[in-house]
Amino acid sequence: DVRIPLATYAFEKEPAPGPAVFGIRPEHVAFNSGTGWPFAATANVEVVEPMGSDTLVWLKLGGQNFTVRVTSERTPKNGDPISVGFDPMRASLFDAQTGNRI
Repeated sequence: DVRIPLATYAFEKEPAPGPAVFGIRPEHVAFNSGTGWPFAATANVEVVEPMGSDTLVWLKLGGQNFTVRVTSERTPKNGDPISVGFDPMRASLFDAQTGNRI
């Protein structure tokens, strides 16, 4: 179970009760950068996808796929435990039924 703090999230409109989809861009996630983040977790690397100067690192976090963009010089290996952190204000929430941003 993963809990992401959203107390200061800037909703575009009052959300309806029900499930939501959380989304954050891979470049907005910090990789092995310490503990000063509103949200931080540790997960094992599942897939490493070299993309030239950057690498996409795929993890499972709370049973969901999660992608982090890292520089090629900092690329972990499959199975490595890594810490990730981000500011939930950089994320977006979407209504699970309509797909609209909330």
